[in-house]
Amino acid sequence: MNELFNSPFELSLRVLIILNTAQSRLTIDKIVAYDFISTYSSDFGISESNLHGNNSYRFSEYTTKRIIITQAIKKLVVEEFVLPHCNKGGFSYSISLAGKDFCSSLNDDYANNFAQIVQQTVATFSDYSDRALIQTINSHALKMFGGR
Repeated sequence: MNELFNSPFELSLRVLIILNTAQSRLTIDKIVAYDFISTYSSDFGISESNLHGNNSYRFSEYTTKRIIITQAIKKLVVEEFVLPHCNKGGFSYSISLAGKDFCSSLNDDYANNFAQIVQQTVATFSDYSDRALIQTINSHALKMFGGR
């Protein structure tokens, strides 16, 4: 069971839900930030509890999560569930029709809860730049560990 927690497979599903919910092109940094904030939404004032509970190491997951989400996105692009878009700032990603169809087939409490939280996360943070999102996560991490 531990192999599924934050695995490329699990994060692939969450990436699809994020892209399907956001309905816009997102950078890897924004996808990672939305996933992190949505997973630990209580820490950011989005929901009553964190989807994955509370643990002392949750903010240390952020760096690893970026690596795994990058791998997941590459696989989703190859499988044509996600579309890459090249622009002068780099790459952004959107969900394809096949990805949307797959998302509509997800029908369990976890996926539904995650999609609802992502919707609130996007509504709260859609105007933030990638850098501002990362700074927000870092600020919350500092507060958790007794910093500023």
